[in-house]
Amino acid sequence: MAGNDVQFAPIRTFQDYLLGSARFGLPDYQNKEKWNYRIVNNLLYYQTNYMISALVIFLIVGYVRPYEMILGGILVGGTFAGTLYVASNSRAEIRDFKRKYPGVVIGMIITVSTMLMYALGSVLVFIFGIALPMFCILLHASLRMRNLKNKVNNKVESVGLKTTPMGILMKAMDQEF
Repeated sequence: MAGNDVQFAPIRTFQDYLLGSARFGLPDYQNKEKWNYRIVNNLLYYQTNYMISALVIFLIVGYVRPYEMILGGILVGGTFAGTLYVASNSRAEIRDFKRKYPGVVIGMIITVSTMLMYALGSVLVFIFGIALPMFCILLHASLRMRNLKNKVNNKVESVGLKTTPMGILMKAMDQEF
C-alpha cells in the first residue's frame, strides 16, 4: 500500500470501548496539556468506534424526528450548494470576495441556513442530530482512561495513524500524537 493511502483504524471491541476492561475517570482539569493528550490519543485509538457511534446516534435522531432532520439537511445542503453555484457562475468581484473572505461566506451560509431552519422549526433537531454525537465522542474521549494496550497500540501505529481520517484531522489542527 502506498504511504499516502488513507486507512481506517481497526474497530476496538465493545469490551475495550465501554465495558469490562474500560476504565473511566475525570481528567485533571488543571493540567490542560495532559487532558488534551488523553483526548487526542483516545480520538486516534477509538476513531472507528467513534465514527460508528456518531452514525448510530445521528440515525436514531433521524428516526425519531425524520421530517426535521431531512428538512434541516436539505436546507443546509441547499444553501451551501446555492452559494457555491452563485460564486462559481458569477462575476469576478464575487469570486474575489469569496477568495478573500472565506469565513464571511461560511458565516453567511450558516446564518441563512439557520434562519431558514428556525423559520421552519427544524434548527434544534438538526443541530441536536449533529451536536449530540460530537458531545458523546468528546465525553468518552475525555473520561476514558488509557490502558496499557491503548498506549502500546498508539506507539506501534503512530506512523500509520497519520494516514487515518482522524490522524489527518489531528495533523491539520497541529495536534501532536
